[in-house]
Amino acid sequence: MAGEGDHQAAEEESDSNDDNKRYDYRTLAKIVEVVPKLTLQNYYSWSTLIKATLRVVPHATQHLEGTYNSDHPKWNRTFDDVLAGVLRSTLDTEGEYNTLYLLLDISKAYLTFHQTWKKVEKALTSEAARTSRRIALLTQLNEAKMFNTNTRKLIQEIRAMQTETSLLGAPFGDDAIYAALQRCTIWHPVYKETVATVHQVSFDALATALMMHQSAIESIPTQKVDPQQASTRAAGSNEQDSDADEDAESSKAKTRPRRIRCWVCKRYGHGARKCDATCHGGRCAEARRSVKLI
Repeated sequence: MAGEGDHQAAEEESDSNDDNKRYDYRTLAKIVEVVPKLTLQNYYSWSTLIKATLRVVPHATQHLEGTYNSDHPKWNRTFDDVLAGVLRSTLDTEGEYNTLYLLLDISKAYLTFHQTWKKVEKALTSEAARTSRRIALLTQLNEAKMFNTNTRKLIQEIRAMQTETSLLGAPFGDDAIYAALQRCTIWHPVYKETVATVHQVSFDALATALMMHQSAIESIPTQKVDPQQASTRAAGSNEQDSDADEDAESSKAKTRPRRIRCWVCKRYGHGARKCDATCHGGRCAEARRSVKLI
């Protein structure tokens, strides 16, 4: 019995090693490249995607959860190191909300894949981290702006902020997001009347009214103004005006009386036939005679 148990354990270990050899760093990096880089803003979605992606890799979940440790018969240090390295590669180090400080921290000492995972989790879900992130979201909410008369995008951004604060355990109140939406639209010439007619102090009520008004505006073709088309129209109008000016100048030039010029003395006001015979040493007179002979 003992021999059979040892043989089975050896086979399982052999299978585990074969699986691990198939998933080297390059292969695992290719698998997780679909996961967005970890920032200070997306820990919860990032962690969910990492877990879901690694489920297709044999033994990866056990290494992540710590089920396999150095004392476990299926523990594979090489495979664990590869998993930890791939996880570190998913941390954003360049963006506005980068986690470079976290990458430097977890790189100070040797950590297993499970230890690396837990360190990232603790850093981005601690009370201090949640408070800091909520303050950042509150600042972002207060600075929210609407662009190109697009209330849908503004409403989507505000709802995304509220969702994230809910994940942090302290969601924005309805009055806070309502005030932000009202502030961005109450003075806008397209939406100010709509905002004034919504008497219910509710974010959803105001959002619904604004989106309906935007849809109504977009359904009227005459009110749809494409910036590129407007620019093209303006350029065409300018070209037409320029052509009209050129035609007017050409017309004036055609109707303007021509000045008579003597081709002998080169003076204006008379022709060669009426040129003074005494001028220019008699050249004009000679010219007149030559004209008569012709």
